[in-house]
This record gives sequence, structure tokens and C-alpha cells, in this order.
Amino acid sequence: MRYAIIADIHEDIVNLKRALNKINKLNCDEIICLGDISGFSVPHYQYFDTRNAHECLRLVKENCSVIIAGNHDLHAAKKIPSVKTSFTFPQSWYEMDYREREQLSKGQVWLYDHDELNPLYTKDDITFLNTLPEYHVIKTKELNIFLSHFIYPNLSGVKNTFISDGTEFDQHIKFMTDQQCEIAFAGHRHYAGLYLASNHSIVKKRFNSKYKPKKNDCILVPPIAGNRIGKGFCIFDSESNLIQTKRI
Repeated sequence: MRYAIIADIHEDIVNLKRALNKINKLNCDEIICLGDISGFSVPHYQYFDTRNAHECLRLVKENCSVIIAGNHDLHAAKKIPSVKTSFTFPQSWYEMDYREREQLSKGQVWLYDHDELNPLYTKDDITFLNTLPEYHVIKTKELNIFLSHFIYPNLSGVKNTFISDGTEFDQHIKFMTDQQCEIAFAGHRHYAGLYLASNHSIVKKRFNSKYKPKKNDCILVPPIAGNRIGKGFCIFDSESNLIQTKRI
């Protein structure tokens, strides 16, 4: 099977369409979306006039066989993560005002209200977002693939921490092997290329590079949204065990 894997769209309808057009020419069997369809942050993105979360969600639903919830999608749906994180969300989390959540979380999780615009979803959009899983397993004849937005115990990326050391993937690798998976894909990191953990070390691969993953590798894919040189997606061929990065 030949999979196209996209992540971190952040309402960027222009680049999503460009990515899908490229993917359609690459003879892929399936397209996978690893979350953050929504989430337009005013300080970070410059496409205010073209942003369209509703249209992005429509295209993802039409084109993707697997869709994972990212942290911005959970926020838009006002959904508390179902997979346990190191921060315990109270059931009344979305009933609290910003200051209450800020005081309770003490900087441990993302709070979006101060710089993120409303995605302007419909009621049906919100209902659909609430059905999205926080991880998914694809079983092929070659290997089992673990999919999430970020890494365990922060699978959906709600905690405001990133990673810089290969050992920080150890819990995620254990979690994916508990699901009987050999490799994992995630997003959230917004790296211009592949950012992956292999044998307790971080490996970085720029666009147009190729990589053969090893057992227990965890691969973070590039974002759809972002600056001109940082946007892209990856292709994974499970038969040849080859990953290729593609710039939008």
C-alpha cells in the first residue's frame, strides 16, 4: 500500500488543495490526516483572507481514509482528550473562563483563546470532530502502523511541550508496541521535512529525501500550513518500506 500522510493544516485551504493535487498525481492508495485541521493562530499565520476551516474539513472528509484529532480540533469541538495525559482535565474545563483555565493549568497545556480565531464550523462539523479518534492502527500484510497527532502521553498534543531528545519517545514507542505496531507516524512538530526518533536518537531529513524506517521508529511528518519552504507531506510505501518527503 502507498499512503500519503498529511498533518497540521490549520485552516490553510490554499495549501491543502495544492497538496491534494500533488498527491493525486503520485498514485497513492490512501490519504491519512494526522489532525489539526483547524487552529488559525494570528501571530503565526499570514493567510487570514483565505483561511477556511469548514472547507478544509470537507476536503479531508472526502479524501482521507483515516482522520485523527489534533489538539486544535479537540479545542474546536470542546472535547476533553480521552487518552490519559499528565494533566488531568476537569469535566467542566470548557465551562470555565480563560482566567480560570489559565490558573488551573499553570502553563501545562495550550490555551487558545488569546491568539486563535474561531474556526466558524457548522454544527455538523463539530459533531464530526467529536467522533475523531486520538489514535488509529493500520494493519497491512507487511507491518502494523500506529497513527496519532503527537506522541504518548501527549497523543493529541494538548500539552504545550515539544521534544528534542530521542529518549523522550520511549513512552510512545512502548505504547505503540503495546498496540502491536512496528512503526508510528505523527505530526504536530512542524518540522520542514521528517523529524524522527530511531534507536533513542533524533534523525532529521529534509524535503525530497528518502528514508527506510526501522522497527520502532517514530516519524513526525511536515505541516501543510507554514512558511514557503516548510510546507509538505510524506509518502509511505509499506511494500518497499520507503518514506519520501514532498514539498508543496
